[in-house]
Amino acid sequence: MRLLHLLSICLSALCIQTLTAQSGCPGCQTALPESLPEDTLYLQNIPDGEAGLPYSEDVSFRMPKTTTPVAAVDSVTPPGLTISKIEIISVDGLPQGLYWQPSQWEFQTATETDGCIKICGMPTVSDSFVLTVKIKATVLFLVQEKTFPMRIYIAPKVSNTDGFSMTNYTGCGSAEVTFENNVPSGGADGFTYAWDFGDGTTSTSENPPPHTYDEPGIYTVSYEATVDTAGYILESVTVLDVDCVDQLGAGVPDLYFLIKLPNDSVVFNSSPYVNNTPLPYTWPVSLKLGEGNYTLFVADEDSGLKGSDDDCGTVPFNILSGDTLTAGGLTVILNIQHPIEEVVSQDTVIVYPLPVAPTLSAPQGLSACVGSDSLVLLSSYGAGNQWFRDGLPIEGATDFLYQPGQSGDYQVQIGTPEGCTAISNIASVSVHPLPASPAFSNLNNSLRLFDTLALPAEYSLQWYNEAAPIPGETGFRFCATANGTYGLEVTDLNTGCVNFFSQLVVYNPAFDCTVGTGNPVALAMGIFPNPAHDELHLRFEKPLSGEGLLRIWDATGRLIRTIPTAPGATAMQIDCMNLVSGLFTLEMISGEGRGSAKVVVTH
Repeated sequence: MRLLHLLSICLSALCIQTLTAQSGCPGCQTALPESLPEDTLYLQNIPDGEAGLPYSEDVSFRMPKTTTPVAAVDSVTPPGLTISKIEIISVDGLPQGLYWQPSQWEFQTATETDGCIKICGMPTVSDSFVLTVKIKATVLFLVQEKTFPMRIYIAPKVSNTDGFSMTNYTGCGSAEVTFENNVPSGGADGFTYAWDFGDGTTSTSENPPPHTYDEPGIYTVSYEATVDTAGYILESVTVLDVDCVDQLGAGVPDLYFLIKLPNDSVVFNSSPYVNNTPLPYTWPVSLKLGEGNYTLFVADEDSGLKGSDDDCGTVPFNILSGDTLTAGGLTVILNIQHPIEEVVSQDTVIVYPLPVAPTLSAPQGLSACVGSDSLVLLSSYGAGNQWFRDGLPIEGATDFLYQPGQSGDYQVQIGTPEGCTAISNIASVSVHPLPASPAFSNLNNSLRLFDTLALPAEYSLQWYNEAAPIPGETGFRFCATANGTYGLEVTDLNTGCVNFFSQLVVYNPAFDCTVGTGNPVALAMGIFPNPAHDELHLRFEKPLSGEGLLRIWDATGRLIRTIPTAPGATAMQIDCMNLVSGLFTLEMISGEGRGSAKVVVTH
């Protein structure tokens, strides 16, 4: 039904995150919007996960009571039909490390439509995973199960530090780790980098290429970024002592200073002056210095006209002239800063060893017949197995042994708690069908194989009386001479597969099938023309006293046509156009006896 298909799709959005073992995640909380109608279909969005990070989500849903909410989005579905029950049957395919548990499995939608699923754990692998969901819905007493594929995406592991991030920082057997520099230069000068990947390999690149760790182990990645972009800054000037005095050679001077370039241009002026400057005295500057020489000129303000102010001393300096400088009676401290930012970070790469690949064995061989229990595949691991057929995992096949029920290429995979896997070589299994049942009919004590065309290309036959084989009886026919349960066994010689048919036979003493095997019927009928082309005519010497049966056998002994005859028949006409050219045997069975004759057909 279209409705069941839609419900399958809708519930898939609920289930795609919930596959793998349904244990270990109890206690989900149902949280639905207050404005939801009673009869509606609502599914809460589910976020993707990230490998290596804890995952715990409650997914709430409301299932519909009738088909009306479904019809609102699908005009093909008739509204107003009651949905009596919706069941979550099974789900499979969640990546290793995630578990799920629903609030309940079955919903009688007349009284209960709200529920939730808790998904928790820590996914250990990243990929886009194909999941399988199976549900069952009951509408008007019609029950239908549905399975369909869905997907879930688990993002790769990412480790973040102050200086750098890593993607895929764990692996099995090897790991190709991608690094992202969290302190990029943006093309500016003044950035230097030093990487140590922990395996004897280093780099000074801003963005090193992906690095491969091809041996199991624990590797410490060290990172250092040096940011030298601020340059040299004259933060402050402190005057400790001067040899000048205020006006008339007495009093405390009123100080200010200038900073000049070699061309005598002023790049900083501390004015206004500080009246009666108390020494030591510090002026804030915050002047960015470049390459080359500078001059610090200190003066005492006397007249208000700078040209007539007293010279208190001059000090040359550059970006390397830190700390205390003295020139004559002038002593100053230049606080020159060269801010450099250093970011140092470490993180760890773990490469887990690959498990030894399991060995797959088949003690009884790799071929068997349908229904046989002799075909058994064994894993060399007692636990942690997952069986595959034709490259796909087999649901629920996690034991150390597996009995295939169909042909295919089988493998067994072993998994470790860290998420590492190893898979066995392929074992090509052949499960052969049984030959068709060798049903036979009883005509006047003559037991005849019903359909020789259903026999295998290479076969053998054996007749049985009860459970005992009848010596020498290996043909299409057998003459019963007493009551009993007779059976016929057919063996496909190419596969060795056997089938058996038996039935109770009541002996009729009025007929003796042990006689009449010569020419009595052939002598009592005429066959013409022989060779035949389009048609073959038979004439009986006298009308048949009862029902008869004409069988046509080809040169290989296969029965290709059966033609009944009515009582009183005196002649028969046989169409030969559908017969290939060759030699055929006509066998006539009637109340008068039985016999055979050879006929050649040409076209």
